[in-house]
Amino acid sequence: MTIHRTLWASLLAGVLPFAVAAQGVEYGPEITLGDGTLRTFAETNAAGLATRIGVEITEAALASVGTDMLFVSAPLPEAAAAAGYNHLSLDWMPHGHAPGELFGVPHFDVHFYMTTEAERLSIDPSDPLFMAKAENRPSTELLPANFVAPPEPEPVPAMGEHWVDITDPVFAGSPFEAVLIYGAWDGEVIFVEPMVTRDLLESRVDFGGELGQPAQVTQAVSLPNAWSVSFDDETGVHVVSIDNLVARTPGDEAVSVPTN
Repeated sequence: MTIHRTLWASLLAGVLPFAVAAQGVEYGPEITLGDGTLRTFAETNAAGLATRIGVEITEAALASVGTDMLFVSAPLPEAAAAAGYNHLSLDWMPHGHAPGELFGVPHFDVHFYMTTEAERLSIDPSDPLFMAKAENRPSTELLPANFVAPPEPEPVPAMGEHWVDITDPVFAGSPFEAVLIYGAWDGEVIFVEPMVTRDLLESRVDFGGELGQPAQVTQAVSLPNAWSVSFDDETGVHVVSIDNLVARTPGDEAVSVPTN
């Protein structure tokens, strides 16, 4: 279920019972984006386990990304790696992308990958098994409820296939501001991806949503119960993150999202 502005502000303030206070923060290196920078981070609990993973984007970067597509890869902190994530891939889409009627406005695709960069880049149409791997979709038990794949395989090179939450208001005609997407390739879930418009970031309005947990996982990974887009008034950076991470292992039981 997607939470829009007012309720999400309450979650960020810790009103909802599953909001977790951070005990520490680890940062990745600063990476150039336009005339500014971005850097990844991982918030950790008292045990040093990642509870939130995200990226900070400076205002100078947001103001200068221009009219050409940009693709930036950034390493994640050690705590994020321990949680099962390998790297961040941030794509600036100045003209949006297909389907244009939904996502044809300037926005960022923010991928938190569970695969290595080399594995991601090997998702290539030159691979003789490219379409066979696309058609090898993961079991729906490996995705949260309501997430579905395209009716026919639509693999994107260097990414994979995109699964969307069909209950998100954008698919009922609401304007696209931000959505959460899961990615898969060759039978495995490989990324979690918030997509967020430049207009939303520039508005500095909090936005986000709850997420359910999949029934199963095939490898140890910490999966989000929520995701968010926000602006940090203290540091002056835009933040996109996957939140309230739950450590999962093969054979465990799904963890439901608490509600009020």
